[in-house]
Amino acid sequence: MTQVSLRPLAAGDGLFLHEMLREADRWRLPVDAPRPPLAEILADPHVRLYVEGWGRPGDDGFVAEVAGSPAGACWLRLFGHESHGWGFVGPDVPELSIAVAPRWRRRGIGRRLLAAAVARAERLGHPAISLSVMPGNPARELYLQAGFRRVAVVDGSWTMTLRLPRDAFD
Repeated sequence: MTQVSLRPLAAGDGLFLHEMLREADRWRLPVDAPRPPLAEILADPHVRLYVEGWGRPGDDGFVAEVAGSPAGACWLRLFGHESHGWGFVGPDVPELSIAVAPRWRRRGIGRRLLAAAVARAERLGHPAISLSVMPGNPARELYLQAGFRRVAVVDGSWTMTLRLPRDAFD
């Protein structure tokens, strides 16, 4: 098994966070396919809002590292009614984003990142976590296994929530 360490997202992780946003947005790309330029991804305001101005109140997350190099990230962001992501359910429910670098996928890194983000959201007293996932995305199974449930379908994507604290609803 790959030795993975998790650490909180830091101010210096901006470029890596953008790279992980690209992976989350372009999840259908084959592992060995070239990635589009970050500028192309960030040109879409609805995608960019997941990382724009990172570090504002309510932003939180983790970076997974393998041998000291970043391998994946999972982050939580609060949105308001006026501007929000695809998985928005309310201003008190952070929306989760997650991605693992192509070469590190299918090794349990995403599962560890997700568990850390859920535990953090529980400690912070959030009533739930939300996310958006396309039905064909393999990560959907991970979310279902973690206890997320579909609450809506928006433009073909599932909006899913995990109620917190988990033991009160499981």
